[in-house]
Amino acid sequence: MIFSFRDGWVTKALCSMLRSSVVLLALTGPVCAWPQSADLISKMAANEVGARQQRAHFAYVSEERSTRTGNRLWEEKVVETTDGPLRRLIAIDGRALTAEETEAERRRIDSLVAHPDDFRSMNRAHKDDEDQATRLLQMLPKAFVLSADGEVNGCSRIRFRPNPDFQPSTYQERVAHEMEGSVSVKQPEDRLCGLEATIMHPVEFGFGVLGRIDQGGHFSLERKEFDSANWKTDRISVHVSGRILLLKSLAQSQEIVRTEIRMVPENLSLVQAAQMVRE
Repeated sequence: MIFSFRDGWVTKALCSMLRSSVVLLALTGPVCAWPQSADLISKMAANEVGARQQRAHFAYVSEERSTRTGNRLWEEKVVETTDGPLRRLIAIDGRALTAEETEAERRRIDSLVAHPDDFRSMNRAHKDDEDQATRLLQMLPKAFVLSADGEVNGCSRIRFRPNPDFQPSTYQERVAHEMEGSVSVKQPEDRLCGLEATIMHPVEFGFGVLGRIDQGGHFSLERKEFDSANWKTDRISVHVSGRILLLKSLAQSQEIVRTEIRMVPENLSLVQAAQMVRE
């Protein structure tokens, strides 16, 4: 990854790197030398990558408090398409939208439908993160030491900590390698149930000149099973802090709960998704 000093670009690059690290762990879990745990994680990783290639799509109601929402609680209807999720805001901090706010949302969605390139551009970062995580999948077979840790909610839990023999070669790997936590896998389907990870040590970029990720950052997610082939993340928690170029603070905060999750056709057009999200 090459950093530019143009305003805002470094922030975007570091935030993308952090999202990629979370997605990477969600995709793969850590892999290391404990034979049974490593075998289970490897099977789960292959199944998760295969499922992402299938790209099942869902509709749901999302409650999110994050940097994106200005730390306010947004309730949105969401319909996923091949080009990304289409969202319609329906409430803020538990208050239904006013007539004026509802009309503004209608115009915003109409504009996205009329300009699909804008919609694709808006969602490109999310797709890039997933693609990058998939490319990194085969690069981390020795990044962590694993140990079995019983079961939680019917899933096998495996603790992980950094393997001191692993030498990270990218920013994503450096951040991921400072994490400790647990990953849980549903058997015999060998699918990811959940993940918890904490950044145990600060991570500096360019000797701290380009940026720094603070110790104590925490990620977690939980997933819901529809059937052996289809799962969906229904809870996400991300809290990371740091600084960029010594001047700008980095604060990635996100709490998401998804409800009313249902599968939708994979070939939905943006027009069809807009009709569904307005229902």
